[in-house]
Amino acid sequence: MYGVYDPFTRTCTVARAGHPAPLIVGPDGRAVPLDVPEGAGLFDTDGALFAPATVTLEEGSVLAFCSAELLADERAEERITRTLAHPGRSLQQLGDDIVYVLPDDTRSAGAALLLARTGTVSEHRVATWDLAQDRTTPATARLLVRDRLQGWGLDEDTVDSTELIVSELVTNAVRYGTPPLRLRLLLDTTLTCEVHDGSTASPHLRHARTVDEGGRGLFIVSSLAAHWGARHGPDGKVLWTEQDLPHGGTQ
Repeated sequence: MYGVYDPFTRTCTVARAGHPAPLIVGPDGRAVPLDVPEGAGLFDTDGALFAPATVTLEEGSVLAFCSAELLADERAEERITRTLAHPGRSLQQLGDDIVYVLPDDTRSAGAALLLARTGTVSEHRVATWDLAQDRTTPATARLLVRDRLQGWGLDEDTVDSTELIVSELVTNAVRYGTPPLRLRLLLDTTLTCEVHDGSTASPHLRHARTVDEGGRGLFIVSSLAAHWGARHGPDGKVLWTEQDLPHGGTQ
């Protein structure tokens, strides 16, 4: 199961490889399964394509991902759905409630439950720029990022590290990617940077030798960011990073 949620557009894209479809519980407590095609198991076939489903979610919705083992009992899905109909409870409380209502033999080694609650990021905490596929673009991106982060009131250490992260990601996209090139920042309890380009080629972390003139970009990014990765879509790929913020972000 793989899912990506965008807190600005409130869209969630999910693909699955044999696992049951996730349940979506709205703020009103109504639970419905997400209509996502069932893909082949990860080890069933080589080169399998997984058709995703995209849905727009209300703020405060709960996503429940369950393994097939958790739903082995014929009444398990009904019990889980009924338990999730109390969206005001914390995710920890909902998880404990679900474990309590399921039979003891359901808690096998393969049983898994993942709960997530959606949030949003206001337009004042999002910055997006379309960039040119040009060798001067990394310098332009650094200036844009510094100005935006200072406007958000972030500390100088965060501004400096983000400027370097963005410079490396944009340089990588200019050198090896294809148009369109787009940069986005999202400020919440963490700071997320995203660089999109039209290529589907995956980047690889390298450990450059002392005498090498290049090859350190993603190593620098991985050293500065708390988390980083890549995701692919029909129009290219996104390299993203997530940075922890002092005191959980700005007020």
